[in-house]
Parts: sequence; structure tokens; C-alpha cells
Amino acid sequence: MLRRPLLRRLAYIRRNRCSGLLGALGLFILVSPLLAGSPIGAMALAASLLVILVLAVWALHVRRPFVWALSALAFITVDVLVADRMGAVWIRPLALAVIAVFLGTVTVALLRYVLDRRPITTDKVFGAVAAYVLIAFSFASLFGLLQVFQPDAFHAAIGRGPDGRLAWPDLMYFSFTVLTSTGFGEITPGSHMARNLVVIEQILGVMYVAFLIARLANMYGSRQMR
Repeated sequence: MLRRPLLRRLAYIRRNRCSGLLGALGLFILVSPLLAGSPIGAMALAASLLVILVLAVWALHVRRPFVWALSALAFITVDVLVADRMGAVWIRPLALAVIAVFLGTVTVALLRYVLDRRPITTDKVFGAVAAYVLIAFSFASLFGLLQVFQPDAFHAAIGRGPDGRLAWPDLMYFSFTVLTSTGFGEITPGSHMARNLVVIEQILGVMYVAFLIARLANMYGSRQMR
């Protein structure tokens, strides 16, 4: 009796793979504050993020060359993250840069899937929300990279880590406040480059919503003309 509902749910996820991706992203957001406080937890957080990105590749039905390229990028990401956690602090900028590139590449592929000319499906709706979350993750990585070169890039009324920088959950929170244009809270940009990145993310957030609404309106208008 319990097997049938489970099989139905698995079949639903196979038809709507982006729903699984969105669920994994939501779980990642919830557990981030619990794992970021220790080196082992931070490593588990990074590994979880890589698993989510692999799930994103699975959800997109991308072509084999793209899968191989992302696999190579994922391998490099794992290597630099392990080196960073083993004490090679000098490699941290490279680790953050590779993560940002990896996140950005997957986000672009997801956006191409969501905004293409094929009919809007339930899977694409889940994919649209997942892409929005990944945009925030990408800029959170860029903010972390900026902190390496400009430790005072952000003013914060909250505690910082032992290295004097904001942790990933704080940067993720700040990135979502910027992307959604809800206004600054405990964290504000403190340098010219930080402000420029904030402006770019705000523009992308507005453009994304505008493109998505235009895509849906275009589809609705086409159906009305038939």
C-alpha cells in the first residue's frame, strides 16, 4: 500500500525534474546555517552544493559535451575546495571563482531551458524558481570572492567569522535581499566594487521577472489568437 504512493511521487519527480532541484535548493538554504559554523560543516555544505548542481544537470536534459564540461568543472571545484579546507588558504580565491563560474554556467543553462520557445510546463515553472535561487547563489559566491580582496567590502551589524569575513549563509541572505529588491538590512555594501555588483544583481533580478512575465504573456497571447 505504501509502495504505490512512493512510486507515484518518484514518477512525478522524473516528469518534473526541476521540482527535485527546487526541493534540494530549499533544503540547502535551511541547513546552511547549521553546517557553516565548523570546517567539517563547511566542507559538507560545499559538497551538498556540488550535489545540487549535478542534480541541476540531470534536470536539464543537456547534451553530452555540456555534461562533460560541467563534470570537469565540478572535478576542479572539488579539488580546490579540499585544498582550501586542508589549509591551503592561498587557493581560496580560486575556489570561490570556480564555484561562481560553475553556478553561473548551470544557471544560464537552466534559464535557456525555462525561457525557450517550447510550451510552458509544470517542470518549467519549477525551473524558473530554481533559476532565480541559483542567480542569488551565484552572486553570493561573487560577494565571497570580493571579500577575499576587499575585507571591508561589506558593512554588517552581525557577527563575522574568525577571519573577519561574512560566512556563506550571511552572503546568501544578503544576495536574496538584493535580488528581490527588498532593501538592505543588517548588511550593506561598503566599497565601490560591492555597490557595482549589487547594482548588476538588482538589474538582473528585475530583468528576469520582466522576461518571465513577457514569456508567459506571449504564450497566452498566441493561444488566444488560435
